[in-house]
Amino acid sequence: MQENYNYNSMDIIQFIFKHKWPIIVVTLIAVIASVVVSYMITPKFKSSVILFPKTQVAASHALTTSELLDPDDHIMNFGDEEATEQLIQTLYSEEIRFKIIDKFDLLNHYKINSTSSYPMTKLHDEFSKNIRFKRTDYMAIQIEVMDSDPQMAANIANEIALLLDSSLNKMQKNVAVEIYNMVENQHNKLKSEINLIEESIKNISKTDPKYISLSEQLVNENKRLSDMKSKLVEAEVNATQSLPRKFVVANAYAAEKKSYPVRWVICAVSTISAFIFAVLMMLFIERYKDLIIKK
Repeated sequence: MQENYNYNSMDIIQFIFKHKWPIIVVTLIAVIASVVVSYMITPKFKSSVILFPKTQVAASHALTTSELLDPDDHIMNFGDEEATEQLIQTLYSEEIRFKIIDKFDLLNHYKINSTSSYPMTKLHDEFSKNIRFKRTDYMAIQIEVMDSDPQMAANIANEIALLLDSSLNKMQKNVAVEIYNMVENQHNKLKSEINLIEESIKNISKTDPKYISLSEQLVNENKRLSDMKSKLVEAEVNATQSLPRKFVVANAYAAEKKSYPVRWVICAVSTISAFIFAVLMMLFIERYKDLIIKK
């Protein structure tokens, strides 16, 4: 078996040597072409932001003493896997995407003709190709931006990180405002009921049997009102205050070296492919000639 392998290997070497000039010419053409093509490709620079999610807590909860003392539910703690996935999904939101597109005028920056067919589809394809979000092995989030302008790449990455807080807080505030309105309505309704009870007590004698029951009801309603006031304050804090949702480990900066294309990889792959193609082509021609001669 080993002798057969050596024999076959020698056959291949002899075959390559026999047809060396066509193989060399094809390989050289591939080398030259790959070098030219690699220099024609617009170079792109990569900038990245690395961040960790924070523990997701409400603004009102963050101000309570129990939260400040609880090491497992503290605003300054790193978030878990669920918090990481929530942040990644938020990064893919249309709100962030359209704000980045508008602020950096990406339609013109990517040289997409607005009068061409499907300009927005092309724009979103370019956006998805050049801007990516991924989770690292250490549960951090990497915002990766590729662009022909290194400063533009850094600016886009940093802006996305900034928009993350505002987008998350906006979504949570929308819910918090609705909750605040509901609690406020209940609070006002309860105050009106208490006022009615107080008016009723004023209009009856202390000896009236209803006086005792109304007094007890008034005490209970005032307790409810006190609890409702606490909920109202909590709802107001959640509706008006914002909290940071991330720890930024590394901000993006303008890269000095391009990340794409890697010219030596293009040249190496093209050269090897051309060499193999040339060998196979010469082998095919050789076999074809043998068949013609036999016929």
